[in-house]
Amino acid sequence: MIKRILAFSVFFCLSLISLGQMNNLKKDSIYSTILQEQRDLLIYLPTELIERKDTSMRYPVLYVLDGSSHFLSVSGLINELAETSNSYTFPKMIVVFIKNTKRTRDLTPYPISSSNILPEEVLKITGGAENFTACIEKEIIPHIASLYPVTPYRALIGHSLGGIFALNVLAKHKEIFDDYLVIDPSTWYDDRKFSHQVLNTLTKHDYKDKSLFIAIANTTNQKDTSLVKKAKDLNSEHERSILEFNSKIKLIKNNLNYASKYYPEDDHRSVPTIAKYDGLRFFFKGLKFSLDALLAPEYQPRKEIVKYYDHLSKKLKYNMPIPTAILETCYNEYADIKDLKRQNEVLGLYQERYPEKAEKFVTTLKK
Repeated sequence: MIKRILAFSVFFCLSLISLGQMNNLKKDSIYSTILQEQRDLLIYLPTELIERKDTSMRYPVLYVLDGSSHFLSVSGLINELAETSNSYTFPKMIVVFIKNTKRTRDLTPYPISSSNILPEEVLKITGGAENFTACIEKEIIPHIASLYPVTPYRALIGHSLGGIFALNVLAKHKEIFDDYLVIDPSTWYDDRKFSHQVLNTLTKHDYKDKSLFIAIANTTNQKDTSLVKKAKDLNSEHERSILEFNSKIKLIKNNLNYASKYYPEDDHRSVPTIAKYDGLRFFFKGLKFSLDALLAPEYQPRKEIVKYYDHLSKKLKYNMPIPTAILETCYNEYADIKDLKRQNEVLGLYQERYPEKAEKFVTTLKK
């Protein structure tokens, strides 16, 4: 039964990606002189960038660790909620999925010689996070910026060991990324000494304009976290360590925009998909461009559309132009309800920002 369920899930995901995402995914590779090895990347690109429809646009970049495991869900999420559903929940993004070579080496913050959780043979390859961070910062990020029109905004997603990698970057190299989505992190690493070091570092620095979202899975099959906190067994250490980290980070006053969420119905393997959605919603809170809001009687399109893109520009650290597709969509929304006044407001904004394109649009309407 389980095999049939898994087979169906894989088929379903592959069917979805074949309907629209496959053309948006591009294979890439760089040779890392820092790591002295080839690193494979999978890159999700907005459709308009692939088709070169709007050369004036620039895009925020989302970097995803364990890229081979997460490319289907994240690319699907961005494809649907930023492009194909007209929900405009997220801005259109470039997503860089970084594939693994030696996962434990790259994602663990420093070497350790003993652990109640990691096998002895695995301990021998721990501690390469600083080199991997340097590879991302000095090789992968510049590589992406050389190929694509990117904004200065960058976010990082890491799950499990990838979660503590992201926490290590936040603590030691906060300037690399703006937002950090950490999913069920291995905060038990080095008998929690690592997570205590992170907390100590967070107390000493200002994290204004940085965001951190931590997802906590139910890995004990016990939904009452107060009981989990009292447990002493090794099997509960993963969840207990995250709960402790979460309770302590909430007490730190460092201007970090922080949120966490506990998922009682999800374990370590199932939590990433829903956590990615919630984390990205947290990062872009208040920045959903709602077509339903257009229809509210009090909505003033000329004022509100400009205001929205001003806020989005601040978030993305780049002066984002109002896409012509948005202006045309808004115009058509008001045309459908015969709201001539607001139709003309949108058209006036269009003519002000893109006179030539607006003229062509008006000409098309008259045909």
